[in-house]
Amino acid sequence: MHQKPFIETIHLFKPIHDALINVLKELEPGDWERPTLAKQWTVKDIVAHLLDTTTRGIAILRDGHFGYSGPVNEEYTTLVNYINELNAQFILTANRWSPQLLIELLEQCGPVHTQLLADLNPFEKAIFSVAWAGEKESLNWFHVAREYTEKYHHQLQIREAVNKTAAIITPELFKPFIQTFFLGLPHLLRNHTAPAHAIIAIEIEGAMGVIGYLQYHNQQWNLLYESPGNKLYAKTIIPATIAWKLFTKGVSPKEILNEIHLEGNQVIATQLLYLVAVMA
Repeated sequence: MHQKPFIETIHLFKPIHDALINVLKELEPGDWERPTLAKQWTVKDIVAHLLDTTTRGIAILRDGHFGYSGPVNEEYTTLVNYINELNAQFILTANRWSPQLLIELLEQCGPVHTQLLADLNPFEKAIFSVAWAGEKESLNWFHVAREYTEKYHHQLQIREAVNKTAAIITPELFKPFIQTFFLGLPHLLRNHTAPAHAIIAIEIEGAMGVIGYLQYHNQQWNLLYESPGNKLYAKTIIPATIAWKLFTKGVSPKEILNEIHLEGNQVIATQLLYLVAVMA
């Protein structure tokens, strides 16, 4: 298996937690019922979901308590349906709670969850694999990075609903987020072939300055971690303000075609738009 890079994110949990609490305390009463890019979830629903995953993480990592055994069938769609059901159950329960209570619980539980993640050995096997990257087993650092992308993109959905995204779309916070998503690209392209040693690129346009490269070698796609300097077989350029929505199913590729740029092999370049780095 091609070795993945170590993407460190644990130091970013505190700043995004603090940013979340700050923006939630600024919300007006009507803001909590605003619709979001998370399909049928309101702002309040997303906040409840963040509390759900945070407390669930504490129960598992600190107490070894999983609650449910999970599906016997490990197929991706079965797992997605199971997770969706868990999420819906908690959000339904959280309808009884006030916004203020949700903030207080998140404020208390967020740092506890962060410390538990920080205590994990980055290079030991994680309790859960990162299924959207096609992995049956993952290392803890990838699990932690996946948790970071969850907390980050859900906060972006909240902020998008109230027009306050700019505060956290910074290179420090955005680059590791999107680089973690890029780890799913080889799995996305697993059924697509190219000439031997062909190199493709995906670029996040703007101040973020993130470019991912992949090379086709020995019948598989492998990520490269520096510019190869070769002629590209295909390239996809996506604005940062679109990329986070696209890869979390907030918008569809068809909706944003006029805002992105495709070069070279159109089939491969277009396929890169279908990366989904959430369980959906």
